[in-house]
Amino acid sequence: MSDTFHTTAPGAHAVFSGEGTQYVYFNHPGRRNGLGPSPLAIDHLEWLKRRFIRPVGYRQALDVLDGIGTVLVDGAPGGGRNAAARMLLFDSDQKSGGLQEVLPEDNEGRPFIDRTLIDHGQRLLLDLSAVGGPEWRDLHRQLPAVHETVRERGARLAVVLPSSASENVHPELGPHLVTLRRPDTENVLLRGLRWELPRETASRRLPDGIKRYLGGDPPLRDVARLCRLVAEAHRSHRSGTFDQWCATALSALGRRPEDVARRIVALEDSRQRALLLTAAMLEEATSDAVYAACEALLKTVEYPEDERPLLEREDLSERFREIKAIPDANGRVRFGELDYAPAVRSHFWNHMPGLRPKLLRWVSKGVSLAALTDQDRMALAERLAEQVLRTGGFQDLVPLITGWAGTPGQGARLAAWRVLAYGVDHPRHGRDVRTQLYRWATDRALPDGLAQVITDVCAGPLAERFPERALVRLHHLARRRQAGRDAEERLVGLLDEPRLRRLMLDRLASSLPRHRHPVDVRLFLRLTDPVQLATAGAGRAAALDDSRTRQAVTSAWGALIHRVPSTVWSHHLLAWLTAAHTSENPARDRLLDTLVDACAADSGALGRLYSLALRHPVEPVLFRKINAAQGIPTPR
Repeated sequence: MSDTFHTTAPGAHAVFSGEGTQYVYFNHPGRRNGLGPSPLAIDHLEWLKRRFIRPVGYRQALDVLDGIGTVLVDGAPGGGRNAAARMLLFDSDQKSGGLQEVLPEDNEGRPFIDRTLIDHGQRLLLDLSAVGGPEWRDLHRQLPAVHETVRERGARLAVVLPSSASENVHPELGPHLVTLRRPDTENVLLRGLRWELPRETASRRLPDGIKRYLGGDPPLRDVARLCRLVAEAHRSHRSGTFDQWCATALSALGRRPEDVARRIVALEDSRQRALLLTAAMLEEATSDAVYAACEALLKTVEYPEDERPLLEREDLSERFREIKAIPDANGRVRFGELDYAPAVRSHFWNHMPGLRPKLLRWVSKGVSLAALTDQDRMALAERLAEQVLRTGGFQDLVPLITGWAGTPGQGARLAAWRVLAYGVDHPRHGRDVRTQLYRWATDRALPDGLAQVITDVCAGPLAERFPERALVRLHHLARRRQAGRDAEERLVGLLDEPRLRRLMLDRLASSLPRHRHPVDVRLFLRLTDPVQLATAGAGRAAALDDSRTRQAVTSAWGALIHRVPSTVWSHHLLAWLTAAHTSENPARDRLLDTLVDACAADSGALGRLYSLALRHPVEPVLFRKINAAQGIPTPR
């Protein structure tokens, strides 16, 4: 279908129109929906499948994926490679594993593919379409080893290649390479419209203007945007016809920057220009909110106050009419033309660069205006971030974020959260945002307000798409003496998924031998409930039957018994012994063998283990296992 999805605001319709995956956040920052992380969520993929048209070469790509485990997806930019890769994973014969996107970077943002994160039976998407130069060469060299890990673990991997990279793919990877050719563009649009419009209003025939546009082979992301605009035109003008909705959408899609410029230049009154920009930045806010923010903008740019008596000034509705904005029945301000507000925002940012510092100052203070709702604050902050990241870099936003995070009151912190949430999966700047989150999380001098904002971002938007990265950052935040408990709770909530729990246990197994952070001990005790670890479920092996989980738990237990006072963990050990005593084999052996293996290299640790179990009913069984570990025959 297309490379792209669109991220919508709460209450909006989810539609197919931006780069990457569709992630629709309906939850308030800091509030989990109880479903855990959902990368490549099944409902999003089912949404895409209903609208997806298979490109030429799709069947071959699916055969390669199912046959050798890894497929390299090549094709022209804008031809739907990313969406096709997602559908390949969704249609793969491997149905048992989860679907996950792989980030080609380490925590510091360097090009790296972490093979330890590949689990048995997983279906993995690795999008390298935006990678180039030395970074591509680094990642290209890693691909054969990544494929070998995929093969060993029965996983599936779809890799979206950069443009023209297929010419330089190593011969070893040749069998994995499949070139896709875009599907019929008219069919793509018609399929999307049949799902976006009510059945009785959809048409099997496209107007001539639409056909001419599609005949130019536009990128499929633009076709997806056209589909969204037709649906919006229908919602705005339900009494019209299909051809009229298409004409309205095509007009919005083809709007030229110079058309917008002429209209803005025609507004000779600076107050009207300020109102136009404010309405574009706060579209769908109430007229009161737009008015208050406009007055704040005029003060920021030091425009003289209007000294006329109030009754001699223009009526607000008249001022809205002049800029072609229309407050609806609920007083919410919208432009009469489809998709006009983004064009206005881009014009002011592009053509008035001297105004940018003033706009940054205006938004910095404006998010705290009493007339704005929380939704308005987040929209204002995100729309500013959109413009900054379009022409600059993420570091331009850092002073705003840190300032908002340190401001008392929820409003400014919501703005900081929204900017970071917008940035974590930005197609160009997402890596910089994720790297900055990591650096903040590891900063011991991090202010509490900023720590709370980062915790909310990591536990929300970052965890939704990249849960492994969220896990690492939340772990560092949980180690803070102040404001760390919330991060700890959010981290534990993230670990309901067995794969993430194992990754966390791996981290604890590495850190506990140093015992620098008491929270690590607490996390280990919380994550190693003996019954949950040792008990197999319907169609599910026990966690301790997984060699990597068993190794991590064993190493962590060994570190505790060797380095941490027994008063901290003896109650947990007794819980393990009791669970072993009340369990049938093989659960009993899983638990006791793990404890013995944790102490096997140190006779003193084995002695401490035995002394704590001396009066426990399971002691005879444990005694035999300790003797066996030491090579001592147990008398019958």
